[in-house]
Amino acid sequence: MGADFLSPFVTLANFFKPDVIVNFNNTIESINVLKRIRPKRKHIRKKCLASGPRRSRKLNSKHKSKTRFLEVFQVVEFDHVSCTSSSGLEGTCLPEAECTDSGGATMGTCADGYGTCCVTQFGCDDRSAAESGWFTNPDFPSPSTERLSCAFGLDKASEDIKQIRLDFSNFELLPPTDGSCQDDQFIVSGQNVNSPIPILCGINSGQHIYIEVGNVDGPIYLTFQTVSSDSRLFSIKVTQLTSSDDLAAPTGCLQYFTDTQGYLESFNHQDKSDIVISRIPSYLNNLNYAMCIERKAETCSVTYTNSGTMQIVNYDAYGVPVIPPDQAGVEILNCPGDWLLISATRLCGERLNDGSVFQDFTVNAPITDNGAGPIVVWFRSDESYVGDGFKLMYQQNSCST
Repeated sequence: MGADFLSPFVTLANFFKPDVIVNFNNTIESINVLKRIRPKRKHIRKKCLASGPRRSRKLNSKHKSKTRFLEVFQVVEFDHVSCTSSSGLEGTCLPEAECTDSGGATMGTCADGYGTCCVTQFGCDDRSAAESGWFTNPDFPSPSTERLSCAFGLDKASEDIKQIRLDFSNFELLPPTDGSCQDDQFIVSGQNVNSPIPILCGINSGQHIYIEVGNVDGPIYLTFQTVSSDSRLFSIKVTQLTSSDDLAAPTGCLQYFTDTQGYLESFNHQDKSDIVISRIPSYLNNLNYAMCIERKAETCSVTYTNSGTMQIVNYDAYGVPVIPPDQAGVEILNCPGDWLLISATRLCGERLNDGSVFQDFTVNAPITDNGAGPIVVWFRSDESYVGDGFKLMYQQNSCST
């Protein structure tokens, strides 16, 4: 070829000469995009396609624009925090696939729509070893009207499980008759033989109990038995606990309260219903259990005050009330069979008053426990007469007051 023909081009020999510099001006106008939301644990990856021109200049060729498809990723990460599901039950915010793999049910969205509120739900005749979940009536969140013989078997999640906590978000059964659950019953079985759980009925929404299971292999059974086609509603959060868990209670406590201030209430004391079920406030026969309170740092005493209708009754052998109506009873002569024990003092009657502040036992008066050690309130009832029960507010007091 002639020199005039070769002059516009770079020859292969000149291309490798060290003093010849050739600039390649390749540009990319679209780049990968990465969006992060922190702080997080798990993530969902979404993929979409975006197009954009990419220009290149090649030797010995005309300039030509080409279109390439580039992958654009959006990574969204979020914490596995608690959420409220569409059914009203508490769940955990998870990616949908992770929820399904764990055996949970997707009930609504969370994390701005990137996650699903995942709920583990147990039904009649189910059996599970899940660390937590909800045992509900068959038609929940609506009441069930058919007769029920509904049992759920819970296997221990590991050998380290020592307790099971049941939180009664909804608990509405027919009330007791003269202190005994004759029509409807909630029964716990399979726990440690020296830790009996009372048979419960009536309205107990908002209550909780602990089941000791450290000495058994399981399963532990939760059973509802009903005798008629009245409406019933229950949703119970089931949580398995090791001895090191924050919610773990001291051994022997049927109930355990961890707040500085709160309420102690007898079972079936409520006079309200979400499903207009028959309700008759009264405590149950043959109870003997401990309500424990976690002592907070820098507190040295606890004060109890009456916060509702109080009626803890005692009758003599002739069926006559031991103390008159509208009065407080104190110690064994007034309270031989049914009583609360606060600061080593038996209390009963229709007023809360130990005489330490006011000697007029027709009025309520605060009771303060200055004792060291665990904070425990006992309740005991015998096999005969029952009253409405109690609802007390407790307040832990600073050591400086």
